[in-house]
This record gives sequence, structure tokens and C-alpha cells, in this order.
Amino acid sequence: MSLLMGTRSSMVEREAELRKAETELGRADRRVRMIKIVCAIMLGVCFWYSVPYYLPLKVDPNPQIAAANEAQAYEGNFSRQVAMPIIFAIAAFLLWRLPKRGKIGGKLLIVTLLYVGWAMASFSWADEPAITAKRLVVFGIDAFFAYTIARVFSMMEMALWGFACTGIVGLISLYVDWLQEKIFAPFDPDYRFNGVMTANYQAMNLLVCVVCGLIVLHKKPRWAKWVFPALALALALMYLTRARTGTIVCLILMGIIVTRWMRRDVKPQTRAMVLIGALAVAVPAVIFVLGRDGGDAVQAVFMMGRKDTQNTSNLSNRAPLWAELMESVEDRPWTGFGYSGFWAPARVEKISADQGWMVPHAHNTYLDETLSLGLIGAALYIGMLFGAMVVAWKRYRRSNTEADLLPALLLTWIVLMSLTESIPLDPYLPSMLAYACIVKMCLAEGSEKESDVWLGPEEIVSGLNPKSLEGEPELQALMADGKRAAQAS
Repeated sequence: MSLLMGTRSSMVEREAELRKAETELGRADRRVRMIKIVCAIMLGVCFWYSVPYYLPLKVDPNPQIAAANEAQAYEGNFSRQVAMPIIFAIAAFLLWRLPKRGKIGGKLLIVTLLYVGWAMASFSWADEPAITAKRLVVFGIDAFFAYTIARVFSMMEMALWGFACTGIVGLISLYVDWLQEKIFAPFDPDYRFNGVMTANYQAMNLLVCVVCGLIVLHKKPRWAKWVFPALALALALMYLTRARTGTIVCLILMGIIVTRWMRRDVKPQTRAMVLIGALAVAVPAVIFVLGRDGGDAVQAVFMMGRKDTQNTSNLSNRAPLWAELMESVEDRPWTGFGYSGFWAPARVEKISADQGWMVPHAHNTYLDETLSLGLIGAALYIGMLFGAMVVAWKRYRRSNTEADLLPALLLTWIVLMSLTESIPLDPYLPSMLAYACIVKMCLAEGSEKESDVWLGPEEIVSGLNPKSLEGEPELQALMADGKRAAQAS
């Protein structure tokens, strides 16, 4: 009898130890989740103030004055000077307090480090050392932030964060155009949805919102009742930006996502019926439109209602700009003018006056990299960006998961959009998520999976993982006690 009582007492003690371990681990898990959520909100606010958005956006009709205002905003904006150090401090805190995901390694890491090192070294030959020094400080903070986000947050957490932040910026922009300025005119072909940034950058913001939202929706299908309306609004606003390249890229990426879902979740017979139904609607509509208006209809679709057809042949005035900038490339072909050193205020004003419109950048990331870092730096940048995209698609093909699809889509977006827009490593949240994906591709394949072994099938914001207990000896001991108690039971 005494032996039986002793066994029962031992079992009660072990169960109590297990409950204590579970309670302590639950508290630590909630603490980690709360740190991630609070820091994500703070970073979203800081990114808003790190870019000199305008409430509302008003561009002076005089290109020289507009260029001077743009340059002054980026050089002396007080909110930017305050926000960037706060971003650095939050990133350092996250890297210090939260467990790091994955293991660094791979050939892509070498190319990435060479690019960052070359950019930092450009100060020694910069044409405008003072400007280059300031912009290199921002570049260093951005690179550190991208590394932190990649090492601390999972891809699903980045998707949720990107969807929330870009969606909120889109809503603020809608408020500005519709209620504050009262210029919202969706049926006016001359109207382009801006809000707080140029129409092309607004389209990029909304594209990332749509892509991240679709990824989140597949992870959390029960959120469909409010995610679907948000995505529909984002797509409608993207059309109103009338940004042709951004809209085309968005449709391509959406097609990839929908095709993947159809192949995985829909039976072949149903897919065939959907395709036949779509063709039954689309083909007669195309025949009807082309039969009435012919080439004018095709042009109207391509122009998205815009009337500036005279600029189509020169890529909306980009071709003359690129021709002028290539003359500057010839002056310093190998090393460039220093990181972002080419776009000094005086040069921005001169080129804007020459072109007759405000020109704050080259409207081509690869050309901008060549101006900044020469052919050597541009080659390193292209190797880093294209290499990351190839690695991302290879990983996705092997895993076939949303977590690996998101970096493949975001990196494809950066590669394509860089042909017509300048999207450097800069405190602009949509592009920062893509650059963080480059760091993700520098992690050994599969090394992040061990961080997600405690996640439920529908969880997005993760807390503790087994490796996170390495710096918590008390929790490690409790975990070991709990495991022993469970095994003994």
C-alpha cells in the first residue's frame, strides 16, 4: 500500500512539474509574440516618417522647383533624421532579444557581402563625399534592418506585416485624395491615384499589398470575409494609378498564385470547366471590342485610359532621360560617382530642367546602380538580385509552400520593376521586404524549418522555438523536467 501511495505521489509531483513547465513556456511564448507585434507596429510608424511622404502629394509644375523640393525633403527632413536611428535601435533590440532563424551560408552570401562592401568603399572615390556619406549611413541601417528582419521574422510574419502596412498606406492615400483634397475622380482619364506618393510608387505599394494578402489568405482562409474586400479595393486603386508596368507585373504574379492554388486545391475536371467558362466570356468580348474599335481598343487597354499616347514611343520620357544619363556613365564607367552620390541636388535640378519634368532618379535601378557604383557595382548588384531570385524559385519548386512562394514573387517583382523604376535598398517598406528576402536566400535551405516545429497549421505570428531556449537555462531545465515527467507517465 505504501509503495502504491508513493507511486501516486510521484506521479502527482511529475504532473505538477509538467504543468509548471508548460505555464512558464507559455508566458515566454506570449512575451516573444508580443515583442514581435509591438516592434512591427513601431517599425511601420517609423517607416512612414523615414520617407518624406506628403499629405497630400503636390508637385510643383516647375520641374526645377519640384526637383529642389524633392532633394531638400530627402536631405534635410527632420522626421527622416529621427526615424532612421529609431529603426536601427529597434532592429538591434530584436536581434538581441529574439532567437535567430536559420543558418547563414551559401555562394549568394559572398556576392551580397561583396556588393555591400563595394558600396561602403565608394565613399573613397565619391564625387560628393558629404552626400555619399549621409546616404551610406542610411544604406548601412537599411542593410542591417534587412538582415534583422530575415533572421527574426518568418516569411508568413513578413507577409502579414507587409499586407497590413501597405494596406494602411493605401487607405491613408485614399483618404487624402477623396476626403482631404476632394480630387478622387475614378472616371477621369487624366486622374491618377497618388495620395501620399507618386502614382508609380503607389502602384508598387498596392502590388505588395495584394501579393502579401493572397499569401496570408491561403494561410488563414477564415479571414476571407475581410481580406477579400481589402484585396478588391487594392486592385481597384492600383488600376486608378494607371501605372502600366506595375499593373502588368501584378497580374503576372496573381496569375502564378491562382494557378498554383488551382493545381493544388481544385480537381482537374473543375479546372477544365473554369477555363472553358472563362474562355466563353473572354473570347466573345475580345471579338466584339476588336470588331468595333480595332487597334484603338488595344491601345486604350494598354494605356489604361491615359491620354498621353505621344509618350508611349519613348517609354513615358524615359528613353531621352536614359540617353542623357548614359553620357554620365561614360565619365566614370567602372567606379561610378559613389553610392547615390550622382543625384546631388544641383544635378537633380539640372537634369530635371533638361528633361522638362522632375527627375529624382534614373527610373531604372540597374542604370542607377551603374551611376552610383560603376559597372563593377552594377554587376555585383545584378548577381545578387538575380541569384536570389533563381535560388528562391528553386526552393519553391522543391517545397511547394507559401513560405517559399512569397520570396520568389517579391524578388521577381523587384527584378521586373527595376527596368522602369529605381528601387534601391532604401527605407521604403515594400521594397525592404524584397531585400530582406535576399538575406533569406543567404540562409541554408531548410535551416529555418526547425524554428517552426511548434507552430500550429494556421499560426502566422510565431513565438518560441526549441533553439530559442538556448539562452534561457531556467526554461531549459523546466522543459527537460516536463519531458521526463511525460515519459515517466
